[in-house]
Parts: sequence; structure tokens; C-alpha cells
Amino acid sequence: MQRARILCIPNLSEGRDTATIRAVVDAVASAKVQIHHLSWDEDHHRTVLAFSGTPPQVRQAVLQMGAVAVERIDLTRHRGAHPRIGAVDVVPFVPLEGLTREQAVAWSLRIARSFARRLRVPVYLYEHSAREGRIRDLPTLRKGEFEGWVGKRLTGERAPDFGPKRLHPTAGATVMGVRDPLIALNCYIHPPDYDLAREIARRIRAERETNPALRGVRALGLWLPSRRTAQVSLNITQTDQTDMFRVVDAVRRVADAMRVEVVATELVGVVLAQDAARALQSALEMLGFDSQQIVR
Repeated sequence: MQRARILCIPNLSEGRDTATIRAVVDAVASAKVQIHHLSWDEDHHRTVLAFSGTPPQVRQAVLQMGAVAVERIDLTRHRGAHPRIGAVDVVPFVPLEGLTREQAVAWSLRIARSFARRLRVPVYLYEHSAREGRIRDLPTLRKGEFEGWVGKRLTGERAPDFGPKRLHPTAGATVMGVRDPLIALNCYIHPPDYDLAREIARRIRAERETNPALRGVRALGLWLPSRRTAQVSLNITQTDQTDMFRVVDAVRRVADAMRVEVVATELVGVVLAQDAARALQSALEMLGFDSQQIVR
């Protein structure tokens, strides 16, 4: 398994305390993984990291990162635009090479068990790692957020896969598992109106079953008070069915119909080379373009 490589894109519920963010990054870096991306946002009150390495390296990075985050992040004092259920809110794994999906899932279960046991944080498995008959998708697992479940006994479909049957009193729960590649995009709109952003997001969700460009796209309208602006936050969950250009183009058309302008877009986290190539091919209407033609 030493030759295998896994991408991890953890989202943590801290976007304001730079000392905590730096402590988390130092914990990850000490595992000798390759860090591809780091960003944090005051309004979302959230940090997104992306790193890759061998399975042992990624395991060490996740456990060390979790220990720092659980010690330093207190959700009882956390308020941000982005929904969350945990200090270490979600830990996705994407196998890049040297592992089958089944092998990656088995490996993810071992990490989830260790994370829950060491940190006393309940862990929910999601996407490909979810067990038969269990909730698989992140929005449903996060429904109610930290405030809706803290202090309550977690039973039935809300029982975690590993760890205590109650949320950690300050760190909540963690969602973890193997998923397909995902692209996170934000579209900023003018006029900067929260209700308009929510309505655009609602229309995108309504169209995704009939519009191939929006297949597998999740959308939320959010208000960012520190910047006095509104955004439509997007997750492209089926990157083999659509691409960034087609999604943003569809969002622009929905916005145009409401006399709203998309004034800027933003990539959160990382994008795989083949997904970047697919978007470039769509935008430029290229024939026979391949990700191998991208050199870095």
C-alpha cells in the first residue's frame, strides 16, 4: 500500500483564529503529506485544506489534525454562514492511484474507528464508505447541525458508525469517508442580495433533474456580512456528467432571467486535471482535448 496515494480535503469549523488554523496546518504538515491548498473564510467561519500522500501519511495527518482541532475549536461559540455539525466537520478521501475503491473504503473505516476512539468524537461514514441502509449524503447527515443534536442521545438513523452516542460537547461529530471527486465553486452576484442568492440556488436545485449541465449540483444561497455580499455556493458532485464551465453558464442564465449578474466565481479547494481539462474543452469548444496536454 506504500505506493498508493490518497487525496484528503478536510473542512474545519474555524475561519477566524489564525493561530488555530496554523496549528492545524502544522499538524498536517508534520505527517510529510503534500499540501495542495489552504484557504479560510471569516464569514463561512471555515477552513478548507487539501493534501495528499500515502495511506499511512494521510492517516497520521488526519489523526494529528483532529487532535488539534478538537482541543482548540469550540462549536458552542461558533457562528458562521456555512452549515456544520463538527469542529472537524467533514473529511473526504479520494483515491488517486494504487488503490481500488473497495480498498480505499476498507482503509477509511480503520481511520474512522481510530479517530472516534482516540478523540471521543462520534463519526458518521458517508458516500462510498457508508454502510448498507445508512444515510449516505452529507447534507442529510448534517441536518440540524451541532445545535440541533448536542446533548441528545444519538439513536436509530442518527446513531454514529463509531464513537460515543452523543456529540462531543464542543467538537460535535465528524463525517468521514471515500467519495468521488467533487468541485466546490462560489458565484458572487450583483446586486448583493441574500434573498436573490437563495432564489437562484432554489432554481438551480429545481432544474438539476431536467438540465444535464446541473446534474448532481448542490446549491445554497449565502450572505457574507464582512464583505456585504451574497454568493451562490455550489458543489459539483458528478464531475463526469458536467463541468465547471457548463455549471457556471447555467447559473448565469438563471441569474440573467432574474436580472441578476454573476460578477465573479471562486474555486474552493482543488480540481483534478481531468476536470480542469473538461471545463477548458467546454469553454473553448476544443476538439479532442486531453488532460495530458496540461503540463505543470
